Amino acid sequence: MTRKKKLKTTNDVEVRYSNWMAQLITLMMPWSLYWVAGRASSKTVQVLSERVQEVVHDCPGAPFAWVADTYSDLRKNIIPSLIDGLSMLGWQMGVHYVIDQEPPQAWRDRMYNVNTKWTDTMTFFTGFNFTFISLDRASIGAGRSYVGVFGDEVKYFPEEKFTNLLKAVRGFRVKYGNSVWYRSRTLTTDMPNPNHLGEYDWILKLAKQNDKKRILLLMQASFVYNDTRREYVARLQQYEELSEQARTDVSLRAKLPEARRTMELAKRTMDRWKKRWIAARRGVSFFFISSSYVNADVLGEDWFAGELDEGLEGLACNVLSIIPKLEATEMFYCNLTLKNFYADGYRNEIIEQHPIGWEQDCTVLRYLDTSRPIEAGMDAGNMLSMVFLQQTGHVVRVLKELYTLPPQSARELADKFIAYFRPHKRKILKLYYDRSMNNYKRVNQDMATTIKKYIEFDAEGRRTGWQVQLMSLGQGNIGSNLEYRFFMDLLAGNLERQLFVLLIDQYNCPNLKSEMEVTRTKVKVNQADQSKMVVKEKTGDKLPTSRLPKESTNLTDALKYAILRKDTIRVWQRGHNISASSFI
Repeated sequence: MTRKKKLKTTNDVEVRYSNWMAQLITLMMPWSLYWVAGRASSKTVQVLSERVQEVVHDCPGAPFAWVADTYSDLRKNIIPSLIDGLSMLGWQMGVHYVIDQEPPQAWRDRMYNVNTKWTDTMTFFTGFNFTFISLDRASIGAGRSYVGVFGDEVKYFPEEKFTNLLKAVRGFRVKYGNSVWYRSRTLTTDMPNPNHLGEYDWILKLAKQNDKKRILLLMQASFVYNDTRREYVARLQQYEELSEQARTDVSLRAKLPEARRTMELAKRTMDRWKKRWIAARRGVSFFFISSSYVNADVLGEDWFAGELDEGLEGLACNVLSIIPKLEATEMFYCNLTLKNFYADGYRNEIIEQHPIGWEQDCTVLRYLDTSRPIEAGMDAGNMLSMVFLQQTGHVVRVLKELYTLPPQSARELADKFIAYFRPHKRKILKLYYDRSMNNYKRVNQDMATTIKKYIEFDAEGRRTGWQVQLMSLGQGNIGSNLEYRFFMDLLAGNLERQLFVLLIDQYNCPNLKSEMEVTRTKVKVNQADQSKMVVKEKTGDKLPTSRLPKESTNLTDALKYAILRKDTIRVWQRGHNISASSFI
């Protein structure tokens, strides 16, 4: 066995590290990749970005589609993450690619089919280009054909919508039919959670596309090809070093021909295995499920300690990539369905007018009436939480959520509100909250008064123009069983004539949605008469800070205070002939 030549690291080479799964995927570079991975697995920054670099070189001029669930997420998160990933790999905007603008003429000349509109496009120096398409605005990609498709967080893609879009991946067979990337798919996501409305697990069906024999052959070819690359680079380094030394030491010149032959032989071997590697990749799909532990060496022990510190609940999907199951009878909001949410809350035409990564404000909210006051519910637990709503006729829409995590407090929450709702014209906020927030009112230290002051005056003490009306003065306790029974009726649509229907923006209130989906029930015994009642299981005190937004009950409590007002409870109880004393 020949000993491998050790590669030398020079001053002009930057050493970078990646986890073993990312390395394996990069080495293999299969035709299609379906990767279900735990949180913080470097899906975009490493794997997707490296596949982008590869296809840019291999498919010059080719049009590809990059798909996202919403236009807002595309512009705010996905494209910035891709830019970060490419930057880490040495590619810079304006040098290697442009976004939302017409590329240089030399780049356009390399494109197989030139765009007529450059908004929502990313064009590279080889002429390769992406059209960014969101499933809530699928018309962006209408009328074009694509050689392949990329997509991240595909658990949010409705299967039918995505399947229809795939019909546009027709490929340009004459031009790109011999490419490994012809009609390829690159799809990544966290593990879909069947308990979460609007998450889809169709990607799991793609596991059947795995051909184990072909995958094993590709792995073997990938490792051998990588070894030949290492050997070639080592021989090249050796030859260049010897050539440099021979300039001053003539005795070494006699060794140059042999070193050159060795280098050329290594290159021929590498080229042979490159062809075999490419052949092994054609038509091979690679489906794989991995946990966040694939990135353990990069994330470090502290990251996992923080996630695991308070138990395993909620980690099954996000970290361990295990499908959790929550029985309907265990759900506190047991009648919650997709009918209680709306998906068209963004004004995409507004987002389009701003640069990528723009910090959005309330002008993007389709159903916000800026000429009317805003109503809000607030919870002041270990996580300060607010939800904002307006009622039109018999429809109450929850438009937006805001929160702060420790050590941030009321000042930071107020600042978020001021910034987001700055364009709002009628600056009146009607605030509903837990009666405990009225504590210490006599000494002006209650949370309700504090948040009112911070919203009406900025950090510099200047008036903001907002007027906050405290609406829960004299509000009694809202029992957990009352909340359970009321929301059972409300979410089922039984209160439309009597009160209203509730609709929640699923994209602007993602954490509220998550909390409602995972909040559990527990049975509490009334000590007075030993009767049993269903109540909400509180989890906020048991969770690490990072997990509070999605897994606690803080935002749901804020919603409770906004919805269950004295007059609302009274009307509902009258309609059901129920007394307030029946609930805890």
